[in-house]
Amino acid sequence: MSFTLTPAASRVARTYQVAIVLLGLSLPISTAIDNLLLFVILIGWLLCGDWQNKWEKLRASPLSWVLLAFLLLLALGTAWGYGSAAERLHYFSKYAVLLLPLALIALPLAETQKRRAAAAFGLGILLTLALSFAIWAGVDLPDWLSKNNDASNPVVFKLHITHSFIAALGAFMFFVGALHARDRRWRWGLGFAAALAVVNLLIVQGRTGQLVLLVLTGYLFIQRFRWRGVIVAGTVIAVAGIVISQLPDVPVMARYSDGMKEIQNWQYGNKDQTSMGLRMQYAATSLRIIAEHPLIGVGTGGFERAYGQQIAGTAAQASNNPHNQYLLTTTQIGLPGLLLLLAMFVVLWRTSRRLPLAEQVLARGLVLAYLVGNLFNSFLLDHTEKLLFAWAVGLLFSGLSAGSKNADGSK
Repeated sequence: MSFTLTPAASRVARTYQVAIVLLGLSLPISTAIDNLLLFVILIGWLLCGDWQNKWEKLRASPLSWVLLAFLLLLALGTAWGYGSAAERLHYFSKYAVLLLPLALIALPLAETQKRRAAAAFGLGILLTLALSFAIWAGVDLPDWLSKNNDASNPVVFKLHITHSFIAALGAFMFFVGALHARDRRWRWGLGFAAALAVVNLLIVQGRTGQLVLLVLTGYLFIQRFRWRGVIVAGTVIAVAGIVISQLPDVPVMARYSDGMKEIQNWQYGNKDQTSMGLRMQYAATSLRIIAEHPLIGVGTGGFERAYGQQIAGTAAQASNNPHNQYLLTTTQIGLPGLLLLLAMFVVLWRTSRRLPLAEQVLARGLVLAYLVGNLFNSFLLDHTEKLLFAWAVGLLFSGLSAGSKNADGSK
């Protein structure tokens, strides 16, 4: 179904498209620029009009329905629970970015624009990697680029969890691009970029990104070699682990060893400030909240007060976030919310069959990355991670019609 826009609306649409492309560049770099571009995207989308065509595209997309259902349940969750009206609206607004993929489904980008957006995101990652390696080499950067200039954890623009997650996705994206590039120079260039991202993950302290990369590596082997890929992936990962453990000054193994000790030493209700100790406390307390409110939860925005009630009388510190998206969703809007969240990933996985092979691999890698990342973080609550998810989903599935063929040629 094609759009017939007036000349004025066409100019607005071009602005909307440019903003989507620039958002890819700003995602690894600047929250402020992200928000400005989101405003431009919203205004451009509204001014383009052509509401009937937009609605037809949304109606034909299963992904649109599951996203709308999830947002609707979160909106309904503001009608009950522990939080104040302001808290409920504040937390619901954090999920509103999931409207971005709906916007891109309703008003899709051309293939050239999608490629430019992906290239812009790649440039943002390469800039991040270059500055990170500069800090690691001893270069002092301005405070607005890096707050600590710490060579033992050389992250820039973002905190270490976000930095590592973006680096892992970057390594995956570059490697997939290298596998499917026709030009030898692009294959070598993208392969080198992937290698830089992998090395960068070894010198920063973000365990989330490292785990995500392991899962994505396994997926790539399985996707290319089927059942034999399981054996190959296991062998490669095991050998890499042995090699890394023998390298000096690589923080990876020490971080995992420390994490295991933190889990072993954790006790419920103690004043534990360690990373894994806090996460254990969050998980245990969240499960208690879920046990008391399994069907409707404590309402959108009600987690902080419910958590405070559970830990009253203990030395545990208060929290507004369990650092686990599955637990956060279930505590707020109950088991139906968790089912809708999981359904969203299932629909993304199944719908990706209709994408070209390279995009299918990227889409499924994105699903796996967020399935893993959400075990240790609330990635649909954190600014960069949730916006990256919404932007990437919208970009990958923009323009995919209900009648599109599967990657194998079937409908």
